[in-house]
Amino acid sequence: MNDEKIEKSIDDLRWVRIFAPVHIPLHLVEQIHDREYPVEDFYKFHEINCLRNTPEGPTLNPLHHLHVLVDPENLTKGFVWFTVDPLNKDLCIQTYSVDKEYWHKGKAVAKLAEYVKEIRKNGKLNRIFWITNYPKHSEKYGYKRSKSVLMEYRENEEKLPEES
Repeated sequence: MNDEKIEKSIDDLRWVRIFAPVHIPLHLVEQIHDREYPVEDFYKFHEINCLRNTPEGPTLNPLHHLHVLVDPENLTKGFVWFTVDPLNKDLCIQTYSVDKEYWHKGKAVAKLAEYVKEIRKNGKLNRIFWITNYPKHSEKYGYKRSKSVLMEYRENEEKLPEES
């Protein structure tokens, strides 16, 4: 028997757009850091937003995207959720999650960057925004810090500045 560990390559995976979150394994949602919603809510939210009803019947929502990375056996190994702002013509990556066996020193990020840049170009979109907790890591793949800064307000953390 050969006990050699077979290295998994992100290059063996391909992207597929999906119309229902049922194709995303639970562990990929559970491993999202700083997720402030229950996993069940993730599935419910996307179940409602992936499709839209039209007079011709249900169609893919052009502003709400779920795409999975699948291996040659069509098993899901990762996913990305992004939205499109139709007014500014921008793409915003909300969440990206990949099986740890495919991380390989940033190659998973490079795979995503290549894919969304292609979507931006084909969709004639202007910019790609990525909501991330690891900006230095994303900068290695061509992303730069935006002029706009994401601000956060929470009722329970409200502190008034001290008056001088």
